[in-house]
Amino acid sequence: MKNLKLILLILTFLFQSIAIVFFFINIVVALYLIALNVLCALSLIVVIIKERIKEIREEDDDDYRNY
Repeated sequence: MKNLKLILLILTFLFQSIAIVFFFINIVVALYLIALNVLCALSLIVVIIKERIKEIREEDDDDYRNY
């Protein structure tokens, strides 16, 4: 999961920085890159939320007060 988060974070910054440059060259390409940026950012948020849910479940399983 850590590698996936790192890849998504790098792609998010990469698409954003390239989109800023392309705003001066071709606006359509820049808009597509911003859309890809949003998709990568949303994917990153989903991965982080899933990881946190998994951690919470593991903490609940390790809690001996439930027994």
